[in-house]
Amino acid sequence: MTLDVVVPLAVAAPAVAAFVLGAASALRSRPISERTVVLTAMLGLSFSFAAVLGAIVSFVAGGLAPLDVRFGTWYRAGDYGFPLAFLFDGTSAAVSAVAAVLLLATARFSASYLHREPGFLRFYLLVLVFAAGMQLLLVAGSLDLLFAGWELVGIASVLLVAFFHERAGPVRAAIRVLVTYRLCDVGFVLAAVLVHRSVHNTLFSGIAQVPSTKWIPLCLLVAAMGKSAQLPVGGWLPRAMEGPTASSAIFYGGLSVHAGVVLLVRAAPLYAHEPIAAGAIVLVGLATAIVATLSGQVSPDAKTSLAYATIAQVGLMFVECGLGFHRTAIVHLCAHAVLRYFQFLRTPAVIQRSLERRAALGNRAAAESVKRWDILGAPVRRFVYRLALERFEVEQTAERLVARPILAISARLDRIERKLLGAHDD
Repeated sequence: MTLDVVVPLAVAAPAVAAFVLGAASALRSRPISERTVVLTAMLGLSFSFAAVLGAIVSFVAGGLAPLDVRFGTWYRAGDYGFPLAFLFDGTSAAVSAVAAVLLLATARFSASYLHREPGFLRFYLLVLVFAAGMQLLLVAGSLDLLFAGWELVGIASVLLVAFFHERAGPVRAAIRVLVTYRLCDVGFVLAAVLVHRSVHNTLFSGIAQVPSTKWIPLCLLVAAMGKSAQLPVGGWLPRAMEGPTASSAIFYGGLSVHAGVVLLVRAAPLYAHEPIAAGAIVLVGLATAIVATLSGQVSPDAKTSLAYATIAQVGLMFVECGLGFHRTAIVHLCAHAVLRYFQFLRTPAVIQRSLERRAALGNRAAAESVKRWDILGAPVRRFVYRLALERFEVEQTAERLVARPILAISARLDRIERKLLGAHDD
């Protein structure tokens, strides 16, 4: 098979599997068995994995030349249209392969982890939607198509954070994630509109033709900050650990949190000659790496500590993108995704080992963990500890100045809408 066939198959296979499961659930009077759900999901993800491998083989056989695959136009008005295009290059090959492997591992692991959970089918449906969105994001040939995958990844992430919706905590965390995504995605939409206005298409193959401007890359930076949990909007990620361990591993350890890095790599020509935009990317990533590293050191639980470690590493990837080391950022992304994914899955076992180690070593283990901070001196150490414990008050400031006003406006609009609908019904 050629790339024209296998690249779309990587996206279509999990989407078809999700449709089959959803349709079967809606049409059947009895619940679908867990075995059927897992087999259907594994089949869709296996086809996606095979398609990615086939695409990589064709890509290597073709001399590693990027291939721009066109499938016509999905919308046209006069001479203006939105082409349906896929791009398979080194970035797509590397990250798509990692994504396909991790998604297969998640589907297999969750079969026993979520056994007899009421939301078993719902979990697999969301994982399949996420898989289709992630592969679409990685092989999209234009900003428009990438945005479609971006939104699928986002909605699946939010719904999996709220997976245990019987409790208030996961629902509140999901709302926080949704608010952050919605606000930051405005930057993506503005950037796409500006690119369309400049060159009348958003194909990555022609994105270098966009006239030099700092506003487009800065808008994309805002979108990337939201999806990749960078300062000052990264407070949602530690709260997103309310979902199942498998979803935390695949979304916020392995794949979803790296989507912002992929966006910056794709948009590299837009800020290659814009020092202000490139400098902003470096500044955001560096500040995030420092704050997240210190915050992770004082986190009281393992998953929150891993969440801050993830934020810090993604911040370093932003720095690499801003400095122009895009291949380094992709290698860093792939290695970090695999490592962090398995760290999240092993968190319960690591906690048990840590308790056993502390029981064996006594107070010596705790003393060794703080010894490296002695060089700062007691007053400075206490000051830094307090700042790190309060997350440098970034989250409180964002909550007070952004989240609360937005939620208040939303509640106000909801009340107005209800009154208008009530008056209309009368």
